[in-house]
This record gives sequence, structure tokens and C-alpha cells, in this order.
Amino acid sequence: MKRNTNFILREIAGENILVATGEAAQIFNGMITLNDVASFIWKNIDECKTVDKLIASILDEFDIDEETAKRDVQNFTTELITMGMVIEE
Repeated sequence: MKRNTNFILREIAGENILVATGEAAQIFNGMITLNDVASFIWKNIDECKTVDKLIASILDEFDIDEETAKRDVQNFTTELITMGMVIEE
């Protein structure tokens, strides 16, 4: 997996916001507010490349149980892929 470079993460008024740029801005008309875990996933998706590596990174970074981490990563990455924000390799 890797991020679609037409989406960028910005901090606006203390909130982490995912914003469409370039060609994506013509298709996706809006912004997405991310919590801390979702922001962590977004920032680490290129480096980790797989769901399993993302889960391991989250377990190292956050005080969260493995089952919750698996569910959250799977749901969020599936949504990002569906919306074209992440590209499967």
C-alpha cells in the first residue's frame, strides 16, 4: 500500500485534516478529520506497506489491544483504498 500523493495531511486549528489536492480535488470535494490513530496510519502507510506491519506499529505506539488495532486498521485502510486515497501495490 502507498498513499495517493494527491492527498495531504495538514494540521488546522489543532485538528489533523486530510485534504485533496491536484486532480483529486476535482473528484473529492471535502476534507476528512483524522484522530491520532488514523493520522499515525496515514503517516506510516508508505513505510509499513502492509496491514500487518501497520498493526505492529500501532501496537508499539499506542496503548490499544491487538483485536481493536486489527479491526481499526482493516476498516480504515479499506475505506482509504475504496476512496482512492491509498493505492494497493
